[in-house]
Amino acid sequence: MTYAESSNIHSPVDAVRQPAGVFSPSVWGDYFITHTPMPSSEIEKIKKRIDELKDVIKKQLRDASDLLQSLEMIDAIQHLGVAYHFEFEINDALKKIHRDGYEESKDLHTIALGFRLLRQQRFPISADIFNKFMDKEGDFKESLKHDAKALLSLYEAAHLGTPNEKILENAAKFTRTYLKLLLGTMDPNFATITSRSLETPRFRRTERLEAREYLSIYAEEKTRSELLLEFAKLDYHLVQSIHLEELLHITLWKNSMALSENLPFARDRFVELHFWMIGAYFEPCYSRARIMTTKLLILTSILDDIYDQYGTLEELELLTEKIERWELEGVDQLPKYLQHFCIVLYKTFNDLEDELSFEQNSFRMQFLKKEMKKLAHAYFDETRWGNQHYIPSMQEHLRISLLSCAYPMLFCATFVGMYEVIPSNAFEWVTEFPEIVKASCFICRVMNDITSDEHEEIGNHFASIVESYTKDNECTREEACNKLKVMVEDAWKTLNQEYLFTNLPLFLVRPIFNLACVMELFYKDTDNYTNPFGSMRDNIKLVMVEPILSKW
Repeated sequence: MTYAESSNIHSPVDAVRQPAGVFSPSVWGDYFITHTPMPSSEIEKIKKRIDELKDVIKKQLRDASDLLQSLEMIDAIQHLGVAYHFEFEINDALKKIHRDGYEESKDLHTIALGFRLLRQQRFPISADIFNKFMDKEGDFKESLKHDAKALLSLYEAAHLGTPNEKILENAAKFTRTYLKLLLGTMDPNFATITSRSLETPRFRRTERLEAREYLSIYAEEKTRSELLLEFAKLDYHLVQSIHLEELLHITLWKNSMALSENLPFARDRFVELHFWMIGAYFEPCYSRARIMTTKLLILTSILDDIYDQYGTLEELELLTEKIERWELEGVDQLPKYLQHFCIVLYKTFNDLEDELSFEQNSFRMQFLKKEMKKLAHAYFDETRWGNQHYIPSMQEHLRISLLSCAYPMLFCATFVGMYEVIPSNAFEWVTEFPEIVKASCFICRVMNDITSDEHEEIGNHFASIVESYTKDNECTREEACNKLKVMVEDAWKTLNQEYLFTNLPLFLVRPIFNLACVMELFYKDTDNYTNPFGSMRDNIKLVMVEPILSKW
């Protein structure tokens, strides 16, 4: 049966059934349809100025002779979100610093900053470099406790630690303690930077939101480079306009698929999901990939709610079989809401495959289909256990829930829309559940379950990881959450290790790491995805709506 034969895309939904929960409507609606693209004359004017400034900054990077000056310039460029313009220059500068043995410095700020920047670029560097700052008892020297700048640099470096790097574990505890004590004595701007880092370390923050927030802070820095500040603002403005055009496209696509009309019980969070993908990769060259992946995430979120909130077990068994067979034949045997979902799902995959076929990359979609099938089966297993009121062991839970968090499918999806040449063995690697994927999924699952646990303990809902831990260890919910948070910290260390040593280019590894950072943003204290009226609305408004330039 063809798409046209099977159903009208705007066919009415079945008689209304009450879902297990009621979600808040979208905060944004059709807001981004009103976006007016930047005039081409303005784009050209900004690009011309960006190119002029870029040449000057490249020269400054190449000519920097002072070690600390070079490190701080690289750090500022990265913090302002414009490092993608200077990848070769930054790599060359760090290669020179690594080759020349910067470890001879006796300044903790210099050593810690260099350590973090080198590790971020996957240069091999041992944490033993910090031994020189320890006393005979194995503690950090007393003289360091009052050097706020050095403490902050060490604190940030400590969060790139890997398993068994005890010195970095001690550094994180030591610096957190004394930075908190020094907060009241700091310069206001530095106190702001420090407070934000104590809340979430730099390496775990999403780059785009961090760049936007840091632009305001950097503008108040006494040592700022006016040239770099201008460059960063112009670039932010230009990239923001690209992101807004993407949202316009996605809004029109979503409306044309009549998703809200036919699946009204599902969470309508397309803007939040696009923001999610900006967290994975924000650079202009990934515009197509963001659009593709956001569409897939929209459908995945709906599929989650179909299994979790709306479908009966009998309906969901039919849906799982339909997705497994990946064909529209017999789709009319499903309820109308599932007919509509399947039609949109298959049409979206076919459209993506058609686009990729022009580049001889349609093979990528075969990997993605397999991941979507795995996801549907995981959702169904959860629903079946929920209906049985079965609380699985931690081991049983993770076997299913590390798949049902949707990150394995999403990691594969992030590769699909990239223009870079990506061999099939990279897709084989990412779909075989390597350690970096496992660690990121664990962070995703636990952070999601801890914040969503209480409001999801209704009806036949699948038990959370918190419930499984509580059952296995005969402890309270609070004790379980505290232990799971320790396990999340261990997973971050594994993630760092795999980031450093995975034998794939950084442009493939970074989105996997960055998506763990997105979980830190969305689920650190509460479920900011299901509840759209809190801090996430403010974050999206800051990044996507508020202009960075007063005039141009």
